[in-house]
Amino acid sequence: MPNLRATLEHHLARTAATVLLVVSTLTGCATVSLPSQAPEDMASEAAPSPEKRIERLDKNAVHAAVADGISTSLALSAGAMEMNPLISTSPIGLVALTGAKIGLVKFAGRLPEPQKRLVIKASSAVWGGAAVNNLMVLMSAPSPVAVAAGVVAGVLWWRHSNRVYQQADREIAARQQKLPLPLDAERPEVAAVTQAPPALAAQVQ
Repeated sequence: MPNLRATLEHHLARTAATVLLVVSTLTGCATVSLPSQAPEDMASEAAPSPEKRIERLDKNAVHAAVADGISTSLALSAGAMEMNPLISTSPIGLVALTGAKIGLVKFAGRLPEPQKRLVIKASSAVWGGAAVNNLMVLMSAPSPVAVAAGVVAGVLWWRHSNRVYQQADREIAARQQKLPLPLDAERPEVAAVTQAPPALAAQVQ
């Protein structure tokens, strides 16, 4: 009976991991940066604004933290061993760790933009890669394969984040260059010309 229960729990964990992997993949596909477009296409209402895409990267970092916590819990329940001795494997410890990660992402929003982007890219890549590694372990993949899959996923997400930031910066810069000038700047300067009355002009002659 205990063996049957352990088998059912293992299959349930693998099913949950598969669902989590599919959802994460679909979410990543939905956040792929848009290709280079003409200015008129950029103004289309169907395309998200550059600010929205940057904001979406912040949300993806939170999603990566949650995915890492959930996948770690599933892997541990299926019999996997946590390799980091500093991480508590209890449910409360995993929840606290996930909360701390989310707090780090929120704190990054107060940093200057370059430092904020570095934190967002690094956290998304590390936690997303760790989640992929956990899911591969749940699907009974060999340890080297799971680690390699996690590393590849982290590198790909880092590069994806870079592309999103760069594309958004280009669109914001192009939009600022096309902003209309203030009314004072558009108004031409006219030199004042005073014309003497005809009678005074005749006297001068």
